[in-house]
Amino acid sequence: MDNRLTKKRLSDFLAYEWILTIIVAVAAIVVLELVYTIAATRLSTGQQFKYYLDENIYIANADKSVYNLLDFSAGENGKTFSYDVLSVEAENLMSSYNVLSVRLSVQEGDAIFTSSVEEEGSPVRAKTIIDETGVYDMFGLLESAKAYLGNFTVSGGNIYNENDYDENKIRGYFDERMKGDKRFRTEEQKEEGRQNEIGRIKKLAKDASDFEYLLSIGEEKGLFYRYTRFEQTANNNPDNENYNNAYQRERDSGENLVYGFNMSALTGGKKNVSEYLKLQGKENAEGVVLLLFDFASFQPDLQYESISFCVTLAREFSDFLG
Repeated sequence: MDNRLTKKRLSDFLAYEWILTIIVAVAAIVVLELVYTIAATRLSTGQQFKYYLDENIYIANADKSVYNLLDFSAGENGKTFSYDVLSVEAENLMSSYNVLSVRLSVQEGDAIFTSSVEEEGSPVRAKTIIDETGVYDMFGLLESAKAYLGNFTVSGGNIYNENDYDENKIRGYFDERMKGDKRFRTEEQKEEGRQNEIGRIKKLAKDASDFEYLLSIGEEKGLFYRYTRFEQTANNNPDNENYNNAYQRERDSGENLVYGFNMSALTGGKKNVSEYLKLQGKENAEGVVLLLFDFASFQPDLQYESISFCVTLAREFSDFLG
């Protein structure tokens, strides 16, 4: 039997079986894509740092926006984040369909620039976000970071003294934390990773020290955005017992926490914050507030990259840190 493939036979096959050929080709592409997706290494929650510009944040000049404002580059060559932050993204939220709640439902987000302006008949956007999502209070974030850093010091060591860190503890923690990470397969790669981890911890200690100083002067500088959680939601829903009870608990405990930073309070820096961040209809950064999301349970080691984010903003926009 002559089974040779000839031009005529190929032409006849394609003429009568072209639909089948297309179906097989599409199926092969789908299968390959599925295999690639399943096999691909996914970034963890902490390895992706994402900040949002809320629907009311206006950017007048594309050359002066937070998208290209600072060195927020990822990886070990970045100046803001540690080596283990592999992706840094920003996203503008749209008023027509604000996807913030969808993004946060899968822990996609670390910070947001939003509005604290109070307008009659309208909820304050910053208060809505605080009421409806997990937002860190700034002092609570600092205390958590200090407790985290304390795990790596010698007994009785000072977390702000880099000589008080036990590098063997950090190395051992790295080996446990990165077990199975495909970036660290050879001993050479692991040793490089251990050194990066030591650098990460010591950099966090420096940033936490600067962050603590910011909090020590924040009241006098007008930096703090304070709020008693659930107040706005309870006031807007006076007949809802759950909201009112939640607000009552916060109020009775004296919780009027620092949930954000007023960006307009950052002055004297290399850059003018009002040239980069402003509200629609405004000529400066008055009313722009920075909030930080709390996903510590999903990113126990990299939650504190938010501190580095705040410190970088303070260094660029103010002279508070020298």
